[in-house]
Amino acid sequence: MGVAILQKMKLPKQRFTGKDGKLNSDDSKSDNNAEEIDTQTVVVKEAKGIPPRLWSHILPPPTLIPSTIYRHYTKGPPDASWSLSFDIAVAVMTDFLKRSSKKTVEDLQILTSGKGIAIPNEVKRTKIRIPQTYRIHAGQRLGCLLTAEEERIIGWDWRKDYKRVAEMKGEWLSPKEGGKPKRTIYYLHGGGYYLGSFSMYRPLLAKLAKLSSAQTFAINYRLAPQHPFPAAVEDALAGYLYLIDPPEGIDPIDPSSIVISGDSAGGGLTFALLLAIRDAKLPSPAGAMTLSPWIDLTHSFPSIIQNLFTDYLPHTGFKHIYSEAMDYSILPRFDEAHATEEQQQQQSDEAAEAAAVVAAAATAAAAAMAIPEDDLTDRFHFYAENKALMHPWVSPVFDKGRLRGLPPLLIQVGTSERLRDESVFAALQASNCFEDGSGTVPTHVQLEMYVGQPHVFHFIFPNRSQVSSAVQRLVEFCCRVTDQKKPKNDNASAADRLTVTTVPPHGGKPMDTKEELLGEFANSEKWLEWQKLLSRISLKERLDQIQAVLAEKHAKKTKLANRFIAK
Repeated sequence: MGVAILQKMKLPKQRFTGKDGKLNSDDSKSDNNAEEIDTQTVVVKEAKGIPPRLWSHILPPPTLIPSTIYRHYTKGPPDASWSLSFDIAVAVMTDFLKRSSKKTVEDLQILTSGKGIAIPNEVKRTKIRIPQTYRIHAGQRLGCLLTAEEERIIGWDWRKDYKRVAEMKGEWLSPKEGGKPKRTIYYLHGGGYYLGSFSMYRPLLAKLAKLSSAQTFAINYRLAPQHPFPAAVEDALAGYLYLIDPPEGIDPIDPSSIVISGDSAGGGLTFALLLAIRDAKLPSPAGAMTLSPWIDLTHSFPSIIQNLFTDYLPHTGFKHIYSEAMDYSILPRFDEAHATEEQQQQQSDEAAEAAAVVAAAATAAAAAMAIPEDDLTDRFHFYAENKALMHPWVSPVFDKGRLRGLPPLLIQVGTSERLRDESVFAALQASNCFEDGSGTVPTHVQLEMYVGQPHVFHFIFPNRSQVSSAVQRLVEFCCRVTDQKKPKNDNASAADRLTVTTVPPHGGKPMDTKEELLGEFANSEKWLEWQKLLSRISLKERLDQIQAVLAEKHAKKTKLANRFIAK
């Protein structure tokens, strides 16, 4: 979400001074490249493609920046490491998302389409369209992995949805200099599964391409709510199939030179794609890089509440006024008999018989992991029905394979973001740090935690020291996994399967904090508590906890205000 807003805005260059006329000491040390702030206004950076009626929505209310400055110096920032400029940027994003609830989904999709964002000078672009046959092939492979119960939980005939849309758009970016690219980064954009496009990520992708001698490939997958789960997964897999088995006349990409990447929802989609590749027994990519991945759509972990006020993500999820996009009745209706017939056509008799045995067990497991239909009357997310939120392609933390058997992973997350704990859980689960004896091949995981940073911090101020460090680490990981001959998951000890690095603010030296993290789970109580939180089948319970915290904070503010008035 952050990139969707900040690519549309810029803070004009006027340095703010403190009461003594000097730059606040906390700001002056925050970065070598200190950000500059205009206290009066935030202007539109690119208005191309945006209807005039939406221009005013991009601008924050005139009181926002002055009130943030006042709060910053009187009460302090939400996170102690935040400079004034960073505090204002997060406040602007928080306000934008809050006001967006009064707009339609279609309005926000227009605002975050990325139209008008130029191609960086250092790269050349190639536009492509992926033939519909790739969606069909991807759908067939996914369909073979779904049980009848899972199809019912999904709730609509996603197999026919490709007929309602045009061919999928894609874009290659490659350096103008440096010769033939040595590797391919396949990027899946973020945006809550309902916003954004690949064009908004051109600055980051151009930088990654140049620094890692790579070509980047990005797609515009179908967005919810018009095309809910599993349309995005089908498109992500279609894009991967296009890379490794392209149309005649195009050279295929060796999977061992591909790194899949994505941020936020795109990070969750990266995980879902890896699970589909693993379970469909397709050739594995060299690795995957995720930036603040959204891999638990049930909001189960403690940081969802603990970091409520140090992140810009909406407290109770993305909401918009009703529009045609939210009319799920127009989706193709699910036909159980037709879905079963298609599955059988794709399997031999012997395979179908074996699959039936597996499906019986999987059906029971899927039913046990589904959110009850009467738990919450309103839909929690645009992306998937409530009862489907525990499906591992929606929330990969529920993967029955425990996120193992995957290529090496790099996970970057901010310590102040609400999705922090799900990244920590995924890293510990995938690497099998606690030796649970499951017998599955553990996954190598490189977990990086950036102190004081909110969700997808990479796009708030791209030149900050922590962002520069994060990008450099993405480059190093990408080069390393594509240069090595074969991942050594089989032979690695538990100590070698996981690395944990904490990156402090203000240019501090990164620290190895694996032992510190593992120490938090040493007696197993915290790990068991997290698993217990994850196993709850009530979304209402989770939402009530958030509402209780918000109500408590509101009561405190009201009490303080009444005291002030009384004086």
